[in-house]
Amino acid sequence: MLSYDELTSPERELWDAFPEGCRVDLRTGAPEADAPSSGARWGPERTVRAAVVMALLLGANDDRSGGVAALRLAGTRITGRLDLSGAEIPHRLSLEGCRLDEAVRLRGATTRTIEVADSWVPGIDAELARIEGDLDLRRSTVEGGSLILVNARMAGNLLLADAEISSPEEWAVLAGGLVLDGGVFARRLT
Repeated sequence: MLSYDELTSPERELWDAFPEGCRVDLRTGAPEADAPSSGARWGPERTVRAAVVMALLLGANDDRSGGVAALRLAGTRITGRLDLSGAEIPHRLSLEGCRLDEAVRLRGATTRTIEVADSWVPGIDAELARIEGDLDLRRSTVEGGSLILVNARMAGNLLLADAEISSPEEWAVLAGGLVLDGGVFARRLT
């Protein structure tokens, strides 16, 4: 388990904001510098380890009353593998304008709404996942790996408007057996 003392400054800011569901925004305000496509060059002042994100989503630091705990990050590089396979995630995950260094794994997870908007991610594996809300990938780039939704079940919508999805594999999107209670919104999908 992570201790507060070993967290970096941006990780502490996220840790403290999580119980109230407050957003941590590490963007500079300069569009060129904030583009997720250039996020591999973002330094430690804009970086959070995937291990910290996972710890919070799985219940670390959610014992304060009076707020709805949620993980909300903007303009952040997430390093390491965000692997929540098989987990029961009771909190919302919202990433806006972020860069993930490795593919997201949600295989067999049960979760709430997941938003990865205006971001860059090298693949998302949500095979057999149960998403009790939306999967929002609007304006994001999924590049280098597939979007896998095989046999997943979603209570909300699949939002793909203005997303770019490409993969070196045969299929960029795999969604056989997907059960979707909401709709698919994919305007200008490339």
